[in-house]
Amino acid sequence: MIKKIKVLSKDKYVLFCSLVSLVIFLYYLSVNFKINYHDENGYISISRSILAEGLFAINEPWRTYLYPLIISIISIFTNGDIQLIKILMSIFQYIFYFYTVYILSTKMYEFFKSQTIFYGILFFGLINPYLIQATTLFLTDLLAICCVLLALINVVFGNFNENKTYFLIFIFAYAGTMIRPSAVLFIPIIVLLMLLRKLMIKDVYIRKTIIAGVGFLFIFIPQLHNNVKQFNDWTPLIHGDLYEFQSNLAASNLKYGTVVIPNEVPQLFFPSPYVVEGSTIGIFDLLLTDFPAFLTAYFSHLFGVLDWGYIETYINDYYPVSRIIGSLLLYLFWVVAFYGSYRFIKDKSSVTEKFLAISFIGSFVLYWGFIGTTIIESRFGYPLYMLLLPFAGWGINCYSDYWKNRSISKSIKVRKTLRHSVIYSFIIITTFYLSFLLDYQTGRINWLGF
Repeated sequence: MIKKIKVLSKDKYVLFCSLVSLVIFLYYLSVNFKINYHDENGYISISRSILAEGLFAINEPWRTYLYPLIISIISIFTNGDIQLIKILMSIFQYIFYFYTVYILSTKMYEFFKSQTIFYGILFFGLINPYLIQATTLFLTDLLAICCVLLALINVVFGNFNENKTYFLIFIFAYAGTMIRPSAVLFIPIIVLLMLLRKLMIKDVYIRKTIIAGVGFLFIFIPQLHNNVKQFNDWTPLIHGDLYEFQSNLAASNLKYGTVVIPNEVPQLFFPSPYVVEGSTIGIFDLLLTDFPAFLTAYFSHLFGVLDWGYIETYINDYYPVSRIIGSLLLYLFWVVAFYGSYRFIKDKSSVTEKFLAISFIGSFVLYWGFIGTTIIESRFGYPLYMLLLPFAGWGINCYSDYWKNRSISKSIKVRKTLRHSVIYSFIIITTFYLSFLLDYQTGRINWLGF
């Protein structure tokens, strides 16, 4: 098997995906390394505080310590040159992202013995401009979900007779949480999946799970210490109630973005067409007070977290061509991934295959449902994309197997493919319209010429 993977790694297709991905990375690195915006400056400030006062003297209510700590470690070797720090941090994030996608594609190849799945995951995983540009920013979203995905990969594909599997699961899960606190949502999911694997596959040792789960809690100690010291708050996460803040904004807004265009207000709100009185009204309050407003807000959040719009996290142009190209690639992914998820659930029946589906699709559904209760930004959708990568590969594999099936006449294959193409085109065109309609709610972006 190792020899097969080595052969695949030298394949021209893999080289092509890697080179295209690298070119996109170098482009966004050249654009972003010279300047930092908003949240980026916050992480830089904390990293400098760590260097000046130490890890156990952070006074920060909204951010966890691990991401600024990584920046501060890199800073030691750069003499404080912020541009060089960002270049090195971007390279680190890109390599980690590349590694995560490659490991996932490799594990799926080993599991199903399908090169098409391997290639499909690499294509959608490595040639996503949204994710690649995220590696060139001082932001936590992508690095955190890579950690979570590596934990899930070990839950699904790991050898539970080896101690390192348990260690890796909790190291990655806890590290992801200390990079981005919202990743804590996945910790109980991962624990439940390990218990489910114990019931379904019967190869998980509860004692080892407890030892690893408790033993690596030391990762939370710096955060807990600083919260107690600075705020007298015994929490290992963040002191501030970020969820309450975001769920209140979610009641009256469909989406949120950040603009860095000169003379433009940075905050880009997508207000709901329903007027919601009071800034303290949460989205769940709308269930009782204004149910149509709740449905509008919640389902727009579910849609918006899949529709990322502008490739750039910090919007520097309201009408770039990249907005169209990026969205087209993204919509194509969702169509293939949802189709692949449907076919996988429909066709696969073994215990291990069912567990794979529950792990990735179940995590997707739970996160998607939860994140819909907050005011969403496009980058909140990165976890959803990464969780469905295996089924994008499976969707491509289904079409590949269909065309290889010699028992079906070519004319039937062509008719079915054309029918699917028409349906998918309609879905993509409709999604573009809804996306532009969502942008229109800002009162500042009008793609439709109303």
